[in-house]
Amino acid sequence: MMTFNLTTFKILSTGADGGHSYLSAEAEYNGLKRKMTVLFKNKSDEKKLEGLNSIKVKGNLMDEGLEQSLMLLDSEIVE
Repeated sequence: MMTFNLTTFKILSTGADGGHSYLSAEAEYNGLKRKMTVLFKNKSDEKKLEGLNSIKVKGNLMDEGLEQSLMLLDSEIVE
């Protein structure tokens, strides 16, 4: 599990399964700013996103190379 403090992110949503929220963010990883998609484990965390200016999340990081965005899977909000 990796933890990230995110200050630059957009809240996006899908239309499938009643809709899910996820984050499109920028994070620093290994000294580089990278794009990251954050997918949440529980819908209860998705509901806490509105109105946040910064967020601390932890999850399973998937890095498929510099050409691809990072993926943070099964993420949870850390309070």
